[in-house]
Amino acid sequence: MMKRRGKINIRAAVLPMMVLLLALALTGCSESEANRVKENALIRPIKAVTLSRSGENASWRFPGAVRSLRDVELSFRVGGPVVALAVDRGEKVRKGEVVARIDPRDFEVAVATLSANLAVSRAQLKEAALQYKRYKTLSAESAAAQATFDSIIATYEVAKASVDAAEKRLEEAKNSLDDTVLIAPFDGYVHEKFIDNHETVAQGQPVISLVDLDHMEVEVSIPEGMLPIVRQIGSIVCRFDALPGETLAATVKELSKNPNPSNRSYPLYLTLDGNRDHRIRPGMASEVTLTALNREVGFCVPETAVVNTVQEGTFVWVVDEKEMAARQVTVELLGASVSGLRIDGPLEEGMQVIAAGARGLTNGRKVKVMPEASPTNVGGEL
Repeated sequence: MMKRRGKINIRAAVLPMMVLLLALALTGCSESEANRVKENALIRPIKAVTLSRSGENASWRFPGAVRSLRDVELSFRVGGPVVALAVDRGEKVRKGEVVARIDPRDFEVAVATLSANLAVSRAQLKEAALQYKRYKTLSAESAAAQATFDSIIATYEVAKASVDAAEKRLEEAKNSLDDTVLIAPFDGYVHEKFIDNHETVAQGQPVISLVDLDHMEVEVSIPEGMLPIVRQIGSIVCRFDALPGETLAATVKELSKNPNPSNRSYPLYLTLDGNRDHRIRPGMASEVTLTALNREVGFCVPETAVVNTVQEGTFVWVVDEKEMAARQVTVELLGASVSGLRIDGPLEEGMQVIAAGARGLTNGRKVKVMPEASPTNVGGEL
């Protein structure tokens, strides 16, 4: 018996396929639209500044600390009971003035004893010299044994050595006696007293601290990139938190050859020009403005444009105008100025640096530079 063959329903076979194709088309359109929306969402609106050189003198501001050019703790080179302490806190002393004295009696006895010992040694040397001269003549005439002459020579050499040693011991004793008087090494003011009168002090124990208020200096730390510019600094102005509205000029004294290991900055020491009224005191905080005449270094950007992290250091984001994407550029911070931060690095005039909207940026992130608002933008339509 033959089986009945069924007819193929073409419409029924084509319909699911058309539905499937339509679904795929709709899905493709949906994914394309989603990708476009996602891509638009990834474009970060930012504000940027264009790097340019103003042609003005470059200036930097740094915090500084005031210190005395000469600030020492005076101490005796010998020990003993203090019998005179001639100064008090805040008192001015002149160079060469006696500050304190140690009881000199023991040192005077030592000088007298060693002077007597030296006299004995010189008498012995005189006798040995006469013996040497006599036996030298006899030895030349073969009238004295060579062994005896050798003994005379040895006695003479020992006597000379004894005199030399006695003279040095006496010199040391006299120096010690002189050291019982403590002398001011320069004009200054007594900042602190560490002992009281009639107190026994040890060798090297601080007695007073002496500070020179006539000559003050300011220490600032400058970044490595400014080292070649130090010689071109033409103007230095110092302001002090404790004296609002007052300024003092300064000059470069010394640039340290060794950097601070914590931040690789270099200490720069500045000498203040004039402090006759002694209003500037050690420890005061100062703001120092350094100006390099006829030279502009680096670029000035807003503070918001500079990013600093422990992992990546100091950097800015620049706009890659060809790709319209953010690119990270490592820079060196040269200092602050009245218009922002001054930076240096692989930057060129005309580059756009992102000043707002940089948070969360990554290399290659698409950006859109927002136009600056027009000064005549009435109603916010422009």
